[in-house]
Amino acid sequence: MANNRFIYPKGDGTMAVFIPAPKFLATLVGPLDADGNDTVMTIDEKLIHIANKQLPTGTKYELIDESTDLSDRTFRNAWEYTADASEKTSADLSADDLAKYNMTENR
Repeated sequence: MANNRFIYPKGDGTMAVFIPAPKFLATLVGPLDADGNDTVMTIDEKLIHIANKQLPTGTKYELIDESTDLSDRTFRNAWEYTADASEKTSADLSADDLAKYNMTENR
């Protein structure tokens, strides 16, 4: 299985799950190589890019596998997140990426 979503804490203390649209994932490509061709991004690289785009700079998040069962919403507000070595922190987008998304600044 592959990571295809990420979780992050919201401002109110609850956790959010972000599942990107497959069509958008398919549009993401890496920087140009020496020959001017797009490079291929792994799914994790795409998710990191999306987290940098969607989350405020400095937000902690973690990539999770699609096999993680999120169907039981009964106690979703009681979920607790414990950070481990795989935790990441959102970073600023490059000026080129900001322009690509018609953004003037990072969140």
